[in-house]
Amino acid sequence: MKPAAHRVVDERTGQTVATAIRTAEGVWGSFAGLMFKKELAGGHGLVFRPARGIHTHFMRFPIDLVFLDTTDRVTKIREAMRPWRFDFTNAAGVIELNAGTARAMGIRVDDQLRWEAASDPTVES
Repeated sequence: MKPAAHRVVDERTGQTVATAIRTAEGVWGSFAGLMFKKELAGGHGLVFRPARGIHTHFMRFPIDLVFLDTTDRVTKIREAMRPWRFDFTNAAGVIELNAGTARAMGIRVDDQLRWEAASDPTVES
């Protein structure tokens, strides 16, 4: 069974950052992440808690990384990280999103993100 999806809202802007963020669970889920996936659906993302560095090996598309502290405040944003790269930032969490999402949603360092249960009935739980 897949972990429940969450809607994530930027409290500064009121914008919905993503409608379906799932948590990477277990050793394999944390290692594999988005590897080998052909795409990430619009409005979807993956969160890693904690984040002890991110790699994009075996990925087929660039992603935005939104790093978080323990209160889900944005500490760093890395836009459009291409496949076969590393980011060794140590954070309480990191959200992987489609490239361009952070800029399109106006996410900034120090923004507070709020997590809510996904209300879209088309999102699998």
